[in-house]
Amino acid sequence: MVRSARPALLLVAIVVAACSSDDGRTAPTIPERADVQAERCLVRVHGRSETGGAPVDRGDHAEVLPYGNDTAGDGFQWRYGTDDEVASATANIEGWIDAVGCEQVILNGFSNGAAAVGALHCRGETFDGRVVGVVIDDPVPDDAVSGCDADPSVAVTLYWTGGLTEAAAGVSCDEIGFTCAGEELLGIDAYAEALGVTVTPSPHDQHVWYRQAPENSVWPEEGGR
Repeated sequence: MVRSARPALLLVAIVVAACSSDDGRTAPTIPERADVQAERCLVRVHGRSETGGAPVDRGDHAEVLPYGNDTAGDGFQWRYGTDDEVASATANIEGWIDAVGCEQVILNGFSNGAAAVGALHCRGETFDGRVVGVVIDDPVPDDAVSGCDADPSVAVTLYWTGGLTEAAAGVSCDEIGFTCAGEELLGIDAYAEALGVTVTPSPHDQHVWYRQAPENSVWPEEGGR
């Protein structure tokens, strides 16, 4: 259920730390309470050099659009290769779902954002039991999922377009300019094995976000988790 915040409510901003770019940009602050309030939330975790935005009322759920925890180009990116970076990404996403009042969350990440979602999932992050599903769409298949220790109750789907032809096993992240965890890519097959899932082919054959993936709307039954 989506509900609007009271118009008279004062928004108190809290700052989430983000690395600054050369022009001094940082990610926007997170409101203590957003204008859109919802129990069910689809959290879109964007790719590198893309951006977030204000939460959107989608009728039966809210679409939550966090910004990355670092700047990249004209937009933002997600860094998750160290404990501090994972903590930063976690706090960033958690701040937005708290602001919207989410009680059930589906995390849907694309590209760099998908890899960040994979990293959080493999560390067992459920945001106090609110995550019910994870969709990892065309991720950077890196070392963040090695030794994956995910919560087994969280449903996970891995999509792959085949469009990231340079993202092969053993390729150096630095050589191809990717934001990664670790020095070399695992490749999609080893990445899927670490996650404990099979690769689901995306309907796209280019590096494009499958925004209408059916897993984006699989919510627990009323009264469930």
